Order: sequence, then C-alpha cells, then structure tokens
Amino acid sequence: MRVTAVQYKLAAGQIRSIAVVGAGPYGAGVTKALVKEGRFDQIHVFERREQFGGLWNYTKPLLKHHGVTCAAAVPCDNARLQMRPQLTKEGRPAFQTAAYRYLDTNVPRELMEYRNISFPEGTPLFPTREQVLEHILQFCRPIEKYVQFNTEVTKISYDDATAKYSVLTTNLLDNTTKTTEVDAVAVATGYYNMPFIPDRPGLKSWHETYPCSISHSIDFDAPEDFADVKGEIIVVGNNASGSDISYELARCLKRPIYKSKRSESLLPGGSDPNIKDVADIKRLDPQSKTVELVDGQVIQNVEKLLFCTGYLKSVPFLPSSAKEGEHGNRIMSQLITEGDKVNDLYNHMLSIKLPTLAFLGLPRYVLPIRLSETQGAWLARVWSGRISLPSEEVQWKYHEWTLENNGHDIKYHDLLFPHDIQYSQRLNREIRHAGAGGHFGVEWRGNHIRLRAALKPLKEAYIEYLKQTNKRAVSVDELIENGYFSWPEDATTCVQVPHFAP
Repeated sequence: MRVTAVQYKLAAGQIRSIAVVGAGPYGAGVTKALVKEGRFDQIHVFERREQFGGLWNYTKPLLKHHGVTCAAAVPCDNARLQMRPQLTKEGRPAFQTAAYRYLDTNVPRELMEYRNISFPEGTPLFPTREQVLEHILQFCRPIEKYVQFNTEVTKISYDDATAKYSVLTTNLLDNTTKTTEVDAVAVATGYYNMPFIPDRPGLKSWHETYPCSISHSIDFDAPEDFADVKGEIIVVGNNASGSDISYELARCLKRPIYKSKRSESLLPGGSDPNIKDVADIKRLDPQSKTVELVDGQVIQNVEKLLFCTGYLKSVPFLPSSAKEGEHGNRIMSQLITEGDKVNDLYNHMLSIKLPTLAFLGLPRYVLPIRLSETQGAWLARVWSGRISLPSEEVQWKYHEWTLENNGHDIKYHDLLFPHDIQYSQRLNREIRHAGAGGHFGVEWRGNHIRLRAALKPLKEAYIEYLKQTNKRAVSVDELIENGYFSWPEDATTCVQVPHFAP
C-alpha cells in the first residue's frame, strides 16, 4: 500500500539533530557530509566497534577460538534475528567481520580512493585489506569527535506528536543505556553483518550433529585452517566470496574443492583445476555424511560446508510491529520483511513515507567508498533543504521502475555497470546544482569509467600475474607490458546519465 493515514513531509529547517548508526565507510561518508553542510546543531554517530572501518576491520585473530559459526542460526534466513557480540579471549565484546587474512579488493586502487585522498605510492593496483583500512582511517580522523565507539543502537522508535526519533543505545563496555532524541536517522550499518544460510532438507540436523562442520564466509580466515580436513569440502555460492575462497582453498591445499553454484559469477575470480563446479544442493544426509545435488550427483564423505551465500538486510533495532495509531513506527516496521531488500525507498536511500529516515549503502555491484561520499553529500543537502525532493508521485515511479527492471527480490538494489555510474552521476548532478559549499562526491571521468567497464578481466589478469610471478602489479601498464591484459573493445569511456533512472 502506498498511502498511509498520515503523510510526512520535509519542511525547511525541520532537521536540526541527526543520528548516524554506524561508522564504517558509508557512516563516515555521510557524517563528513553532514558536518561540512554546516546546518545541523547536533550530529550523533553510534558505532558498536572500537574504531572506524566497518567490515575492513580484521577480527578473525580475536574470535577464531570459538570454532563454530557466528551466524545467528543454521539455517539463517530470518532478518529479524539479532547478532550478539562475541567475546575475545580477553573478554571484550567484538563483532565478526567478513575480512579475512589474504583479502584484497575487487576494485582498482584509483576507484577505491576518497576525494582528495590518495593511496601511497607503490600501493598495488588492487590494495590489500590493511591498506584499505588505513585509507579509511585517514579519511575519518577529522570526524572522530562526533562518534561514540563501543556503542550499539538497540532500539529506534518514532513519536508522531513530536516528529522525533528516540534512539536507545547500550555501551558495550559497561552495559549502561542512554536515549537520544533526534529529528532524523541515517542507517549506515552496512549489510554484511547477518549471514544468510539458506535452508535445505537435512541442514539443521546436520548442524546439530556436526556443529563445527557448517560455516559461513564471515567465519573464513585462511585456507591453512582447513589443512587437517580429511573429508570433502564444499563451498556453496559463486559470488565474490565464493569465487575467492574456493580459489584460495584450491591453491593452498592442492586438492579438489567443490563449488556449488546456481549461476555464473558477475565478479572476477581466479581459476584453478582443483575447483570442481557442481550444481546447487538438494538435500543433506548427516547419517551418511553425503550431500545430494539437484542434478542427482551425490558427494560422499563431506566434512566441511562453507556457505558463501551473502547476507540478509537486517536492521534489528527498527520496530517489528506498531501499536494502533503509531504511524511512524508502522512505516518503519514494514521497511524490511524478507531481508532481501529495504522496501519503499527513493534513490535506494530515502524512505518515501518517512523522509527523515535514510539507509546508506544498499546498492550492490557499486564502488562503496566512492558511493559513500556521493550518497552522503546528496542526503546532507536534502536534509538541509538545499536539494528539494520531487513529488511523492515521482518518487513512487522511481521505486516502481526499479521493481519492474530489477525485480522484487535481492536484485532490487542491484546497480550493474553502467547503472552504477548513472546512479552516482545523477546524484552528483543534483549535488552540483545545489550550489557551492558542503561536501562533494567523486565525479566519474573517462579513464575511471574505462577501468570500471574492464573491472572483471582486469582483476582476473591481476590474479594470474600474481599467481605466475608472485608479484602484485602496481599499474594497468605493468599487466599490459607483461602480456597479461589488454583493454576489451567494449571498455567505454563514456556513460550517458538519464534524468529519471537509475
């Protein structure tokens, strides 16, 4: 249903205080933009970790002693479940991240850079996780005073009478609670927190029988951890983590690794003859330790199943229901239902029904660091009144266009090339038209568009070069000169930006 009993509009000067939930790349991007906008009295940033960086924080050495998956359940397909912090060996609370020991980016260095901040000279073409984290921390230092670290948002509610949000937080170090009232909320928690482990017949009983047998990519650290595994290893999923982890396992262990997939990957990955592509899983039999695939093949003596099946859109601190007459809370309770998308948004960001609530970082197949500045700059101008929203009718048309073209499921937030560039540049155009002052996102230029267009073959060439030479290339020219890469004919340098969508 589109229309609620109460319509919420943005009025000039209405928003004076803002809560930002999360201080990862998107939280940092929007916070810097809000600060530079200079039109808000209070900006409160709540981050449950000890520092900036979000998923680029490497937590595996702190939490590997647990042995079992950190997923909220197995199977895990309920977006309303909540991830609780694990305790380190020293007894400090910590939240697992998806970063693993040998992680590097799928995005070239130039496309990972914040505006006016460059990676150091000599940084590999595809930076390592350590280099990315340091880059993020450099960007974040000027906004540190706005952030409350080790502080988890546990509940957000809306008061229709005052048009304010109550944000309940818990200090994870001393367990004290506090309530903060604000005019607007920007949710920037990232969406790599709640592992999605799809249900299959026999999966639950398998996990109960062998609690250390099933894990998720969020638990993965290094292929050496699997050196003592005698039975078969199945990696489930063929997206970024599935391709990368199966390649690491095959290269390190030098033994067959089954990769169960439903479709070809849109993202780059290394190739190895020990990776055995097989069909999707039909059922699991814990008694015989066999896994049957949808094509009838049966894999015997399975010891490890590693689900690289993505994450649920989970915002557990929003209301799951609302009392009679609580219109704002009811709107929030309907935003996430299945966990595959956030419903009823304009620009993949702003709640159409409640425009003082925004979600950063939802689009997939984008360049997150670059987009974080653009989304943040656009939202800051909307909430300050420098960018006027179109009519609700136009906002709904954008939402309906996305449903029609992307679908109603997890693909709703997909922005595949060139849609990712069109989306960013459309927001950048509105940012420019709002006039001088404030923070600006990075504009897409011809050479960067060409890099984006060739991203998959470029990363695959980089992986092969590293495999053959044990060297990390520092430039595209290095790969070209050594015969590992040539520009694809369709690597365009120009993308037309539509006025309406995406």
